[in-house]
Amino acid sequence: MIGFPKHPPVHDRKYLDWLRTQPCVICGLRGDDNETIDPMHIGTAGKGLKSGDDEALPVSHRYHAAGHLKGEMSMFRNAAPDGLLRAALRAYAREMYQQWLKNKSS
Repeated sequence: MIGFPKHPPVHDRKYLDWLRTQPCVICGLRGDDNETIDPMHIGTAGKGLKSGDDEALPVSHRYHAAGHLKGEMSMFRNAAPDGLLRAALRAYAREMYQQWLKNKSS
């Protein structure tokens, strides 16, 4: 597994506010009077600490709540469309390739 560099957590209220205006990465819907879009922090920065705001995605409140109830990975396994999972895996593969290129030239 590739080791991503650790960096101090980003705290950016304006970015989180912007995420609330974006469509849910799972269902594609935007927030309205019936359901809001919540920034969902992916993973943790340590025991009891959420990850930085740069590791948050816009999700409908129902998915955010399900992530807290069932765990984020269980929620994503059950709800995420194949296209989202494919995009995430492609991004991971590209990151691995960039890491390989970096190590190869060292």
